[in-house]
Amino acid sequence: MKRNEIIIICLLFLLAFGLRFYEISYPDFKWGDEMAHVPAGTNYWLNGQFEPDNWEHPPLRHILMYGFLQLFGDNPYGWRMRNILFGAAACVLTYLFARNVSGGRKAALLAGVLLATDPLHIVMSRYTFEEIYGGAFFLAAIVLYQRHAGRSWLIAASAFFMGCALATKWYYVPCWLLIYLLLLRDNRNYRSVGTAFFITATYLFIPASVFIGSYYFWFMRGYTFSEFLQFIQDAYFSLQTYRPESYNPEMVFLSHTSALEWFIRSVTVGQGTFIGADRGEFILYMNSLPVWIATLPAMVFLAVLAQRRKSLELGLPVLLFLGTYSLFVGVKRPTFIYSAVPLLPFAFTAIGCLVTEVTGRVNARLYHLVLVTMLAWNLYLYPLATAKNVPVAPYQYLLDDSDAKLFRQ
Repeated sequence: MKRNEIIIICLLFLLAFGLRFYEISYPDFKWGDEMAHVPAGTNYWLNGQFEPDNWEHPPLRHILMYGFLQLFGDNPYGWRMRNILFGAAACVLTYLFARNVSGGRKAALLAGVLLATDPLHIVMSRYTFEEIYGGAFFLAAIVLYQRHAGRSWLIAASAFFMGCALATKWYYVPCWLLIYLLLLRDNRNYRSVGTAFFITATYLFIPASVFIGSYYFWFMRGYTFSEFLQFIQDAYFSLQTYRPESYNPEMVFLSHTSALEWFIRSVTVGQGTFIGADRGEFILYMNSLPVWIATLPAMVFLAVLAQRRKSLELGLPVLLFLGTYSLFVGVKRPTFIYSAVPLLPFAFTAIGCLVTEVTGRVNARLYHLVLVTMLAWNLYLYPLATAKNVPVAPYQYLLDDSDAKLFRQ
């Protein structure tokens, strides 16, 4: 990698880190899911129990939370630094992923900048949501897969990070199996018994081992492996029974429960407080619709381009996007807007490729106009995602159309 590109990556990380870290100590109390996530980390490490968090989800999140509490203390930095660092790392990984897909810096830079400044990714990087670090693990696995070039240690490293993703959320399973099949397909590895056995042993055994290993403290309570299998089955079926009425009616996400609307209409939930007549503080979870709405057309464009050029690499964002999105669309349980986060690197990569291809054919200078316009829009929304004290007037139309719970001081 050349020096200029290393500088770009460093600047991208600093941008993403700065936007996520700025005034992270506010609020200085556990907010939202932090009230369950933070104590559950200690409870799992010391007692092997998941309470007060949900028991159905894999427990790597608890281990990571306990580790960051030990590093930074039981304070806002200990609660939130995990997501800040992994959120910033995800932006760099998105750049690397898009770089491998497109073969150029322009699409990669646009994809990385869009994730670095995306208001939903930022707000979730400032609290304790699993989608941020789980998504970063998943991206790391994909980038290592892209670059393995037959090197066994990179395949093993990819498998390890895939295991970390699975030990955070289950919805990476379809893409885990997809990457395994693609590894067998590379250079017709399936025709070589030895290579096929290595890939199977590595890419199935290592992720499964990491997933099972995350339950170590649960096993230490005396449970057997057969009980573990029953536990996983019970967790799966329990998750399928969730309906909107299963949640606390005060939950801010309940107004939007379908993944079908993520990329085609405005979704804004959360809460905020009007301070006086003309100012307010808001923590809103929103899709940046002027950017996100390009996702589905960009996916179609990239799929056609990949077909014409007979390039699996170009089609990879489409496959990964569909492999995850179809799961969200197909499940019966509610899918809230925060679950869109793992899709964003692939969405923004497709958008980056679309913009680069179209502007390259029309006028190369248009690329910079699109980049600046999208960046400006996301930064305009930034205060609404980070509880900044801002004048209400510039955002009144967004607040009026939102489903956020808004209060007056």
